[in-house]
Amino acid sequence: MATARVSPDGKSAEIWASTQGPTIAQIVSAKVLKTSPANVTVYPQFLGGGFGRRAQPDFVVDAVLLSKIMGGGTPVKVIYSREDDLAAGRMRPMTAHRIDVGLDKDGNIVGWKHRVVGESPIAYTNPARLKKSGGKDETITEGAATFYDVGAFEFDYVRQDRGINLGFWRSVGTGYTKFAVEQMIDEVAASLDRDPLDYRLELLANDPRGQAVLKKAAEMADWPGKPDGDRAFGIGFSDDWNTRIGEVVEISLNRETGEIRVHNVWVAVDPGVVVQRDATIAQAEGGTIFGVSAALKEKITIKDGAVQESNFYDYILLRQSETPKVTVELMESVDTPGGMGEVAVPPIAPAIANAVYALTGKRVRQLPMLPERVLAALKA
Repeated sequence: MATARVSPDGKSAEIWASTQGPTIAQIVSAKVLKTSPANVTVYPQFLGGGFGRRAQPDFVVDAVLLSKIMGGGTPVKVIYSREDDLAAGRMRPMTAHRIDVGLDKDGNIVGWKHRVVGESPIAYTNPARLKKSGGKDETITEGAATFYDVGAFEFDYVRQDRGINLGFWRSVGTGYTKFAVEQMIDEVAASLDRDPLDYRLELLANDPRGQAVLKKAAEMADWPGKPDGDRAFGIGFSDDWNTRIGEVVEISLNRETGEIRVHNVWVAVDPGVVVQRDATIAQAEGGTIFGVSAALKEKITIKDGAVQESNFYDYILLRQSETPKVTVELMESVDTPGGMGEVAVPPIAPAIANAVYALTGKRVRQLPMLPERVLAALKA
């Protein structure tokens, strides 16, 4: 949503917008009006949840153009319907990952190579930046570098153009790179007949903050105790944005339908110095639920260049009745304050996938983990 009032001469404007990028909105609006950014005033409003989408200025530009067309300094408010928003939304890139790991005779990781294939968001959001970097898009490989001790390390990116309108999604690159990294760590641990928690702690010997959050999350969940009934634990870890976070999930699986149910999530997070305790906990809770919804439910279908989903009856979100209990423990440290808005998202999907493996011995390697994909994995 945005409101714009362009001056009668069309050379200046006032803008009220729920935007993550007020400076971007100012610069782009000035270009539209062929004037100086100094002549455009932006009043940022409460965001109400942006998650990367509201960093894009398209809805602001619509309001500016309509106000200019109306003339006479007429203010115009633009509100996208949910159908319009889904149809014109900016997608996060679809990516594919390959990780090759080398072990020595004692089972130690001596080599790690992570290749990411996908389209470049920077090519859409800031093509000049991509050109200046020589075609390097560091956002798509974000999170591939890790504090795990994996010996010789290499990651690279292969750009694949698909023509889909891209943007940034909550947790950016880390949201999918950790899905690959954390499953691979679990897979190596399983091949060595090692406990997934103990193995991570060993690989984080040089990162006491990382060890601490994993130990705390495991303690909260009573790892490695056997959950009641046909349930299993899974674990995930992330180390981006100068924040360490460990998550343990408890899931069940309907083997007839392929539906995964997340019952509990235990989260331990060290974001450095905590400035606002309640807000920090809320970000951990909200990010976790956001991540569960994305991991199990949310998908977009493109057909003949158009988005097929239009509202919440076909773009399915996690319902309140499906929401797990989330328990958060803050582990404040004296480190520089790190990020919190995105950190709870990356570990949750691999933790769920690792729990599925613990329960079934099968890996689900594609997001979202829809029932049909789970059933296919069980039959593989």
